[in-house]
Amino acid sequence: MKKLLFSLVVMALIGVSCDCPAPANEGEQAEKTAEMAPKALDINNFDATAEGLGDQIVEVTGTVVHTCKHGGTKMFITGDDPDFRLKVTATDESGNFNLEMEGSDYVVVGILEEYKVDMAELDKLEADVLAENPAQEEMKHKGGHEGEGDAHADHEGDSHQEVEGSCATELAQIADLRAQVKDSEKGYLSFYSILAKSYKEAK
Repeated sequence: MKKLLFSLVVMALIGVSCDCPAPANEGEQAEKTAEMAPKALDINNFDATAEGLGDQIVEVTGTVVHTCKHGGTKMFITGDDPDFRLKVTATDESGNFNLEMEGSDYVVVGILEEYKVDMAELDKLEADVLAENPAQEEMKHKGGHEGEGDAHADHEGDSHQEVEGSCATELAQIADLRAQVKDSEKGYLSFYSILAKSYKEAK
């Protein structure tokens, strides 16, 4: 709706500045230019500036802290807060990333992807985890908790313990996300990433 309103304003301004109507192709070009211009996001205030810009073209500058060593298809950039890392995925249009980029600042232009996590999504994730670990699901229905049954783990092998530990960790993460969703004003959490169209080293 914002893009439509903005386009209408642009078209109205063109009409005011000229006594005669602009040719249709010029109006279309102005509309495309307005839609294609990336919206600048502040990586140090990312969640607030990214709000409502899902599926739009954005530009963000950050320090590359990691690039995927297997083909350079992904990298992570950060700002002043080292705990905040934004994932950037390479495309055929952008080309892949390389290890030499790590430690340098880069300007990335791409499509902002938003993954929304609400209670329904968490129900689905929890069901998937429990389906892969039926023992944990049985424990949940019996009112058990993490750590129960450890005395029986010795004869079941280390791999079984690792699976249970991994499952318990995932369930704990889901529980933590549930608490965050409950406390959020939106009723969901947003996780962002960027599908790169281009990137260049910041000067």
